[in-house]
Amino acid sequence: MEYSYEVRLKAVQKCLAGKSPRLVAKELGIDNNVVYVWMARYKQDGLSGLSKLPKKKATYAEKCKIICESAEKGVSLPQICAKYHVSRGTVNRWIRIYRQGGYEALRSNKPNKSLQKMGRPKKKEPQTELERLRYENEYLRAEVALLKKVRALMKEKETQLREIGHKPSKH
Repeated sequence: MEYSYEVRLKAVQKCLAGKSPRLVAKELGIDNNVVYVWMARYKQDGLSGLSKLPKKKATYAEKCKIICESAEKGVSLPQICAKYHVSRGTVNRWIRIYRQGGYEALRSNKPNKSLQKMGRPKKKEPQTELERLRYENEYLRAEVALLKKVRALMKEKETQLREIGHKPSKH
């Protein structure tokens, strides 16, 4: 979730006044990890560290360096986010990709299939007349099968109604 500069500043000011980041996060209704990241960015860059992060494309070498510090050396996520000006979600995604496929998986610019959104695949228009006719034939077969199923279910319901002494409705 995206938070305004004012919310970030308010959270940091409360922490500087002596409140714990967890308590501040609870008061503001936000994730406490976010407050830790804001504090780390503030300690490193001052008020400019609370500004919105610029969008930039990390190189393979940068990704590897960040993953090495996080996953192998155990540097905390808030410190990494502040040091490299990368969002927590992005670092978490890179860590997940690294754990699934190692450093080489970070090289690919294509999104990991396991991370892609689920959904219905887009329909492809048939290329030739033969393909179009095959598609139409398949569609009509499915429609006939559906109609047969509906007819069978209606017959079954009529049979049940007759057994309990009711007259079936007219279709």
